[in-house]
Amino acid sequence: MKRGSPWDELLTVIFMAIAVGAIICYFAVDNAMIYIALGGGAVLLRIVQYILRFFSKK
Repeated sequence: MKRGSPWDELLTVIFMAIAVGAIICYFAVDNAMIYIALGGGAVLLRIVQYILRFFSKK
């Protein structure tokens, strides 16, 4: 996956949506576990994206 490819942009948009959801949950929800789960999921998705970029370079 190259930087700027459609899959890369899709993963970036999904990451941003999850990150914004985590920020909203931080302020709006009393249960911190939801914030931690969303934030962790966003970070995990970003790490997977970087790994896919690294291993698919040719």
